Amino acid sequence: MRRFLAVAVLGLSFAFAGCAKSQSENCKKLIACTEKLVPGTGASMEASYGKDGACWKSSEAADACTKACDQAMEGLKANPAFANTAECK
Repeated sequence: MRRFLAVAVLGLSFAFAGCAKSQSENCKKLIACTEKLVPGTGASMEASYGKDGACWKSSEAADACTKACDQAMEGLKANPAFANTAECK
């Protein structure tokens, strides 16, 4: 019985390995930062990068989106207002 239980738990862990992840901190920050810098842009980003966005439906998408948000935040540093915008910190 223990062996069956161990195999079942192992099987479930593999089944959920590709499941959804939660929104990354940099993606939360990216939405708030871009909305502050360019009003109206944050809402359009919600469908992908928002808490319930497409990015968090699988591990693979979450990894790609997290990298994209990281890169976007780096790119926004070139905006002169970035350093003085609380939502971007």
